Order: sequence, then structure tokens, then C-alpha cells
Amino acid sequence: MLHDGYNTTAVAVVDALGTGHLLGPALRSRGVPVVHVRNHTAEFERQLHTFHAPDFTAALDFTGDPAATARQLRDLGVRHVLAGTESGSDTADLLATELDLPTANAPGFAAARRDKRTMHRILHEAGVPVPAQQHLDGDGRVHWQTGPLDPAQPTVVKPPASAGTDGVHICPTAADRDAAVRGLLGAPNLFGQPNDGVVVQELLTGPEYMVNTVSVDGSHMAVEIWRSDKKLVDDAPVYDRQELQSPDAPGMPALLGYVREVLTALGVRWGATHTEVILTDRGPLLLETGTRLPGGHDPSLSLKALGTSHLDEVVDSYLAPDAVADRGPVRPLRRHALGVSLISPAAGVLLRPLDLDPVTSLPSFHGIRLTVRPGCELPRTTGLHSKPGGLYLCHEDPAQLERDYLAVRAWERDEFTNAVAGR
Repeated sequence: MLHDGYNTTAVAVVDALGTGHLLGPALRSRGVPVVHVRNHTAEFERQLHTFHAPDFTAALDFTGDPAATARQLRDLGVRHVLAGTESGSDTADLLATELDLPTANAPGFAAARRDKRTMHRILHEAGVPVPAQQHLDGDGRVHWQTGPLDPAQPTVVKPPASAGTDGVHICPTAADRDAAVRGLLGAPNLFGQPNDGVVVQELLTGPEYMVNTVSVDGSHMAVEIWRSDKKLVDDAPVYDRQELQSPDAPGMPALLGYVREVLTALGVRWGATHTEVILTDRGPLLLETGTRLPGGHDPSLSLKALGTSHLDEVVDSYLAPDAVADRGPVRPLRRHALGVSLISPAAGVLLRPLDLDPVTSLPSFHGIRLTVRPGCELPRTTGLHSKPGGLYLCHEDPAQLERDYLAVRAWERDEFTNAVAGR
């Protein structure tokens, strides 16, 4: 049973799925009623099991009419609308604009915060550096480009609107590129929507960073900076590890300046953003940004490493914005942290529970999340959504993190091979 609380200012969350399921409890703990909006124009079937209905005082269905849903939200006293996951980001923007909320993002940019084509086009026209790229229509024809791509250089082919590494292909040759384009056109993305085009970009070289920010009235505060390392499996990028960075480390001030420039050009004014950038020899260049929490967010790890969390700061940005702004533009590092994506080298049926003792006893072990259980079909990991889980390490000594990371990889190689019956 939900406690009524003392605050009549309700908050709506669109698609409280995945990491977004944390928003309901976090908002309720501040004493406000929370309304859920399900976006039926994008189906995220893989994460429907993460939705927790008891966290919400009301549940609405959005089927494509912002005015109708906004009337329902107004009747429920909703004063803030935010996205739970990627499938809710553009809908949350549309509803906040329709309600004329002071915490809405700038109007007219909703599509740019989900569709990579619109996103990069707006930035290019605003003079913000972006990767060289071509946007293909549903027939595979180029309808916009920053300039011609060198046919002798490798490219990245990806859907215009999806999440994670879904549908992302590294293409060494023109033939590989053409095959990837054919495979993506018309195919459903992660949210069940057919790809009505394709983005082809130059393959950027340099370290990749994920920057999680919170915005208050157009000012962008960096809560977390993660360097993200990937490895190639079957020519597809697979997340390997993410290392938390100090905001004053070399290159980070310039990176954060670029991210703030991107967010401002895209009209982001309030709440969460998760931005992915490559730090090239030409400077930072955007992969994509989304007005949502990052996937795999562990607030308890952030509290330990930073003394705050992206989740808490996002909630506070709506309910106590001055407190967020008073913390300053960055959050200093207190402890070192590492996120490790588990990568199964084997495919088949998981025969038994995994023996976790070798990893949970590591000096830096903080937490683990598994998406597999005995009897289930385990795929070989070839992307974000086929990984069997992940874990977090946190310690004062970065050398200890590195030793424990290597221990995790050795355990993973043996344990998944021994616990899986191949088919």
C-alpha cells in the first residue's frame, strides 16, 4: 500500500523500465505521488519485467496523443515529467512541453534526443563538431551528410534510434558496410520499431567516455565520467569494462566542456542525460546522448565512490534544484570504481548456479547482477543485450581494481565454460 505523503506535487515517469525502475522508489521516498506513463508507440518487451506497479499511484497509457495524455496528467496534479528509459525520452519531452512545465526541456527538440540523425544534424548546423557521417533513407539512399566518407576507411553502421550496442556494426570494407545496411533497413530495433533508415559514420579512434550529467535550468553538472572499453566479437562491439574518472584528470575538462556544448545545442534544460563521446586526436566527438539515466546504474556504488549518485541528483533536480546547483559543476572522486560486463564465451543451457565465491571474495567486490539462471538458454555474448550480467568493483587502490578485474576474467572464462552445456 502506498503512503499518501504530504506533497501534492505529483511526478510522472514515462517507461519506468530497466534502470528507470529506480525512479519510482526514489521519488516516493521524497514524499511525492508518482504516476507512470507507458509509451505504447515503442515496445520494450525485454525490460517489461522490470516494471514495479506498486511504486505508482496511477498508470496511464500513451498511444500517440500528447494533448490527451497531458489532460490526464494535469488532472492528477503532475508538475514534472521525466523519462525512465530510452523509449520514454521523446514522449516525456512532448508531455512536459504540452503541460507547459517550467522543468520541460526546450520545445522542438524531442526527436533530436532519440533519433541520431536529427541529433547530429542539429549539432552540425549549430557548429558543434560531430563525426563525418551519412544518413540513409528507407531505400538506402543518402539524404543528408556532413561530407563524403572515404570508401577505403572503416565505418560504423547503426540504427537511427535504438539503445546500447543494438544493431551496431563495425565495417572494415565497403562490402561489409553494404551488407550491414541491408540487414538493418526495415528490421525492428530494440523497441520493436522498424528502422526507417540507417546512420553510417566514420570509425572514430580514441578512448570512449560515458558522461552522466544532471541539468538545472540549462546548467549542466557532471555527476559521473566513465571511460568505456569495448572489444570486438564477430565484428560487433561488446562492452568490456567502464572505469570511473576524476573530473580533473587530463582531458576531462575539455570533454565536459564539449558535452555541455552538445546539451545546450540540443535544448536540454532539466534532469538526466547520458552522453557517449570519443576523445579523438581532433577533440571530443559525439556518439549519442539521451535524456535518461544510464543503463546498469548502481546508486550504492556511486554513493561509495562519489558520495552522491546520478539517480539522487536527477530526482533532486526536480524537487530541490538549488541543492543540486550548489554542489557545483562536477563531483570529485572519493574512491576508484570499475564496472565489468560479463562476457560468456559459451552458448547453451546453464546447468547449475554459477559459483560466485571467487568474485564476491575479491577485496574490491561491491556488487553483481546476473540475468541468467539454471535451466535457461545462455547465448554467447555478442552485444549489450546478450551479456549474462555485470559486476562492480570499488577500492581506494586502483592497482587492486586491476588485479581483481583480471581475476574476474579468469573466473568468467572457466566458470561459464564449465557450467554451460553446448548445443
